Amino acid sequence: MAASITTHEVLNQLQSKYEAAIDAGDYQPFVWPHRALGPYLLILYLLLPPSSSPAVHYARYPLFALIIYVSLVAIVDCRSPAVTVGYGIGLLNAWTILWSATLIIFNDGRRDYKRIERQRRLDEAPSVEGLVENVQGDTSALDGSTTDGLKLVHPVGELPEPEPEPSATTDLAPKLESPEIFAAQEPIPSSSQEIYTWQPFPDNFLHRFDFILDLVTNFRGLRWTHQGPGTYPAPQHIRETLTNPETPPSLHPTKYPSYSLLFTSNLQSFILCSLTLDTLKYVTSLDPYFLAQGQNTPSPFPIARTTRLALSLLFTYTSLLNIFLLAPLVLACTFGPRILGPHASTWLYPPYYGPLSSIADKGLAGLWGGWWHQLFRYAFEAAGEFIGGK
Repeated sequence: MAASITTHEVLNQLQSKYEAAIDAGDYQPFVWPHRALGPYLLILYLLLPPSSSPAVHYARYPLFALIIYVSLVAIVDCRSPAVTVGYGIGLLNAWTILWSATLIIFNDGRRDYKRIERQRRLDEAPSVEGLVENVQGDTSALDGSTTDGLKLVHPVGELPEPEPEPSATTDLAPKLESPEIFAAQEPIPSSSQEIYTWQPFPDNFLHRFDFILDLVTNFRGLRWTHQGPGTYPAPQHIRETLTNPETPPSLHPTKYPSYSLLFTSNLQSFILCSLTLDTLKYVTSLDPYFLAQGQNTPSPFPIARTTRLALSLLFTYTSLLNIFLLAPLVLACTFGPRILGPHASTWLYPPYYGPLSSIADKGLAGLWGGWWHQLFRYAFEAAGEFIGGK
């Protein structure tokens, strides 16, 4: 039995109600970016240069109040005729409030976070008189400062020539359009040439800009000190060279594919998800419940309530997975290391969902803590720990 109303008729009804509400002045359209200022205010504050000034430290409180205000105004005032956009208005602004609280209220985003970064180290030179320190990091070698204790040494007055940048064929991975990528493995650097350290808040603006954008957009905390237990740890060769090798425990096996395997597996999943979504769209269009006609409408499916819940869960899971798969396909496999550098490393794009065995082993706790995506976990844990006084 097909629904008595079509999808296009429902969309036309929603559009008419939306236009009437806008004309009456009850609501305003969602206009980006001025109706989504919260994340930009957060980023601008975190981008301030390192400072011990109390004014900078305590400025986060009125800033957070401003973020709450602009976010709540957008939630109350803005509407959209599209269900997904309307949902996004609430989700974006509500998450902005919680995530801002996590980074600048529950924690100090300018002091408390460190990120795994790769640094190059030369073999120690033969003993000569007058060795000077060439400090790695954001600060100049002239000031003698360091943030991680890693140094290059060279004779006085004879600065070493900078090492040439790796070519397209010797970088972290070959170009995507090159056939070699389909056999390329994530390289394990020589310990005599590369080490990995916990990088604190940088001094250099460009380095700080990259650092803060990664902090604000990396909700799972991959390669950060706040990375949660429901995610994948860094590869072994990276953990072995960390100055502080402690990493969060993981519920998942540490498997890191080549770029070819990352590309093919995610592309196959993306195609399957797209076909599944198309099928679900047709199947749910047969039931008036999915066309906003209410839960008391007759259903063409047996055991209506259970079927509707199952279809809704499958729709939600497949839709989210389809979006999540775009990150490895676009960032790691399309842009790649030549454009994004270490941000395109394959180990930074593990699956969002865990093994189904988590549910069988731990029940409901395994469902939400092991199998379901952990995208928002850290923020809720930080809120709980803050309230609990930890």
